[in-house]
Amino acid sequence: MRIRRARRPERRLTGPAWWFVAGYGLSAVGTGLCYPFLAIYLHQFRGLSAGATAVLLLVLAGAAVPMSVYGGSLVDRHSPRAVAIGALLVQAIGWLALAAGSGYGAELLALLVIGVGTGLFLPAVIPIIARLSPTDEIKVRTMSLRYLLLNVGLGLGAGLGGLVLDPATDARYRWLFAADGVSCALYAVLIAALVRLPADTDRPVREGARPVRFRPGLNFALLLLAQLLLVTFGLAQMESGVPLAIRGELAGSTTLVGGLYTIATLVVLAGQLPVSRWVERVHKTRALITMGLAWAGAWLLGYAAGALTGGPRVALLVVMTVTFALGECAYSPAFYTLVEKLAPAGTLGRSSGAAWATFQVGNTIGPPVAVYLVGSAVPFWLVLSAAATAAAALVLVVDRRMHATPAPAFALR
Repeated sequence: MRIRRARRPERRLTGPAWWFVAGYGLSAVGTGLCYPFLAIYLHQFRGLSAGATAVLLLVLAGAAVPMSVYGGSLVDRHSPRAVAIGALLVQAIGWLALAAGSGYGAELLALLVIGVGTGLFLPAVIPIIARLSPTDEIKVRTMSLRYLLLNVGLGLGAGLGGLVLDPATDARYRWLFAADGVSCALYAVLIAALVRLPADTDRPVREGARPVRFRPGLNFALLLLAQLLLVTFGLAQMESGVPLAIRGELAGSTTLVGGLYTIATLVVLAGQLPVSRWVERVHKTRALITMGLAWAGAWLLGYAAGALTGGPRVALLVVMTVTFALGECAYSPAFYTLVEKLAPAGTLGRSSGAAWATFQVGNTIGPPVAVYLVGSAVPFWLVLSAAATAAAALVLVVDRRMHATPAPAFALR
């Protein structure tokens, strides 16, 4: 008797999904051209004070938070594809206005428009990927590729921007801003031409229909709280608090900081797809729990590095960085798949908007929190480890609730 092998789960992306994530990478190149150099341009080239520069950057980041919530409502009422196209065009207008304008008022308005467009776009990402993915395996893979191409695009853009700005002039900065605007417009055209959603989901369910009321359950609320901890005391710290702690507390060089950042980037690029295959095979809550515990262990390695010197200290910091980066590879495919699973029916746009708004809040408050922790007597590494452990515990509660077996009903006779 011939034994048939179990069919491997289909992981090939659909054509529209490929175009969507490829366009995401293209847009990320434009983002990388500008974001790393924006504060330098405003403060050094425009001569704005540190306070005025901070206000402009807060407007950019702050506008995205409420607009993510509003954008989620638009996605639930209309086509997420239409919302994404409109939001990208808004971003394009903002970057082109920044390239052409002069004066504090013009820059304030341009950055406000960019923040609005960014906030409107983000809630459309998960619904589009969900509708373009016939299976959970394809959904996980698509989200992993999106995150991979995001990192590749940001890295390429930053490197190219650094080359263009050597030497730096006002005109060259403005050309970079214009290039980012063009990348957003091209992405909008690509979505309009090549990213078609299934016919029954590319429009509102019924013209004039009232949207389903958004009532997130306890599982979803706990997931967002875990995300806030992971972003504020994890992702945001890797880019702000960790370099500060290595330079100050551990007396590390800028070369060491740059080397560790490069290692983290390379690990994400090499490990994203292999880790995503593992995420496909396990429940997404358990992938997030493992990620949280891995981060908690990574931060403990940072704490232990303080007791060492020389080569052993550097080696421990490298292991910490690799561990953190491997955990980061699980974040996007596991977390955003859970957002889609836990979103109440008819509210995926608003659920996605709430998730992106939470991410923006954590990413905004993370750097000030880092400055406070590193400059105080609070044990920086232990706080980060405790936060990662707490996030894993919250997701564990969600896991237990999702896998709870209903109590059997006994009939009275």
